Amino acid sequence: MRNDTRFSRFRFLLLLAERLPLRLVFSLPFLLQFFLAVMFTGLLLFQSGQDSVQAVLKELRQEILERVEEQVSRHMREPLRLNALNADAWRAELLSITNPVVRDRYFASHIRAFPDAAMTFIGLADGSFYGARRKSNGEIQVVHNNQATGGASWYFRVSDVGDALERQEVYPDFDPRKRPWFEAAKLAGRPVFSEVYRHFVFQEPTVTAVQPIYDASGKLIGVFGVDYLLSWLGTVLSDLPLGASGQVFVTDSEGLLVASSVGKSPFEERNGRMERIRAADSNNEVLRMAVHTVAATVPAVSQAGAYEFKLADQSYFVDVRNYQQNGINWNIYVVLAADDFLSDLRKVANHTAGMISLLIVVIFLLAIWTAGWVTKPIQRLNTAARELAEGRLKLLPDTERRDELGQLSRSFNTMACQVTDLVTNLETRVAERTQDLTVKTEQEERLRKTFYAELSKAGKVQRTMIPADICDERLKLQILYEPCLLVSGDTCGYRWLKEDVLFGYLIDVNGHGASTALQTAAMNVIMQETLQSFSTLSACIADLNKRVAGYFGDDIIIAAFCFEVDFRQHELRYVAAGITEFFADTAKVKGRMKTAGLFLGVSNAANFDVQAIPLLAGDRFCFYSDGIADELDRGMQLTSNGTFIEMVNSVGMVAAEGVSRDDVTAICIELSDKWSV
Repeated sequence: MRNDTRFSRFRFLLLLAERLPLRLVFSLPFLLQFFLAVMFTGLLLFQSGQDSVQAVLKELRQEILERVEEQVSRHMREPLRLNALNADAWRAELLSITNPVVRDRYFASHIRAFPDAAMTFIGLADGSFYGARRKSNGEIQVVHNNQATGGASWYFRVSDVGDALERQEVYPDFDPRKRPWFEAAKLAGRPVFSEVYRHFVFQEPTVTAVQPIYDASGKLIGVFGVDYLLSWLGTVLSDLPLGASGQVFVTDSEGLLVASSVGKSPFEERNGRMERIRAADSNNEVLRMAVHTVAATVPAVSQAGAYEFKLADQSYFVDVRNYQQNGINWNIYVVLAADDFLSDLRKVANHTAGMISLLIVVIFLLAIWTAGWVTKPIQRLNTAARELAEGRLKLLPDTERRDELGQLSRSFNTMACQVTDLVTNLETRVAERTQDLTVKTEQEERLRKTFYAELSKAGKVQRTMIPADICDERLKLQILYEPCLLVSGDTCGYRWLKEDVLFGYLIDVNGHGASTALQTAAMNVIMQETLQSFSTLSACIADLNKRVAGYFGDDIIIAAFCFEVDFRQHELRYVAAGITEFFADTAKVKGRMKTAGLFLGVSNAANFDVQAIPLLAGDRFCFYSDGIADELDRGMQLTSNGTFIEMVNSVGMVAAEGVSRDDVTAICIELSDKWSV
């Protein structure tokens, strides 16, 4: 009985539809579908937009955290690197604490090279204190504190080269051994950072990085230190894309503010003293709520996390990441307001809803009128299409109309004629097209083979420019040279300047293709021209830098490393220009030697420091390009305390691994056990 009732209702609807005018039958289903589709699509788009904004917000917070962490990590390596450079220079006897001229020039040059460093210094175990500092007006001073100064710190103005001139300031009774940074370095026994404090000269947040140094017996010699300004951190945070209400700030492990994106100083005056602001007590309501929200969820933040809170009817999302390095334990907070990114979406949704409502009304009226006007030509089109499907060409008579139906009729007639013609001539056109494609394919293959052959020839020419190995009574020299592709951006060579001085060089042009090969060839010519007027290693690298700057554009990056093996002076002199390390296996130095130097052509006024290492019989060295250096950074090792062949073989193993990523070039040298002038 129930099934009969349902069937009767369905039959009634069918009869009703059959009695309606064709215009309504044609229009109403379309309008209903259009309305439902638009509404459903609008809801989906709005919800999808919200979900997308949420996902983008989450991704943006993570990107901001990663960017801040990367900037913090990069900047905080600078004071550690400066201390490490000082310690390495002291170990290599390049920095003489007892020679005031060398010492003052050294510290003055390094404070100029690190703009965020307020002071670089060393405090010795005997109470002496030396270094250089930058004043608020940019002037450089060097400091002396020893028995001659009576335990007072004397600050001197310096010349352009760093020599101490007249005394400007005196601070009595300064003993570095009693300073917190000295005690911290002595206790830790490794490089560490101090807590954040307000620098008394620059009035900015500052940390001190320290590194103790010991003699061979493990006795503390002294502590190298760098006062490092943190003003850059506030600038980095304020430049981030945070929306109108977003914030980024950094706190230490005790919850004290280090820096924030709102530009406010992390210090405030309390009872006549400048003290650091506790983030949980900050006047910034968003910052304070973010800290309280995280603390209420996780009492001690030590890992990354995401949180949410509401403030003034606005939702905020908080992400936290912990950063630790050499005694630093900071928390990075990113706070973004949802309304900053959803308000435009809501405005667009409201505007779209109004436009859709108006559009539905207009479409309904137009559909009723159009349905009757369209029906008759459509019927004729349907008849003609059936005739065409049965193989009979029947043209439509409505070609005189200037509207869309007339265009449709003309298009149908044209299509019918073209289909008939296409079927007739299809095989001929397919054959012609296939022949054209075959010819083009053969031409492209010939071009590829020609280009490959030319590159192969260029690679062989490059290999012929590499000089032969040396094996005589004074030294052994072996060159390893492998391009990543057919041609290389690396080159190397050597020349006996005198009977007792061997000059060698490595050049690395950025890139691997044909253009790089041409640039490398040009560098070989430039190097040979430079060697024609060779006087000193310093003059050679300066002349080479000037020639590169005048010949190549700013988009070409060229690195170089030059050295001299002086058998008369018993020393190795070297200078770096972008290739900043080599390997040493000597009685005094073992392992990778780091040395700084700008790329060639960056500046005509670039200063390239020539450094020296004393030579002894049996010393071994390996000078290499970044294709090998990158593999060493990934964990591979070079053999030391072995034979020369073992060292060369270990370099070859590293080169075999690195050649898949970059060109590899190395010059391995061993001084004979019986070498003499």
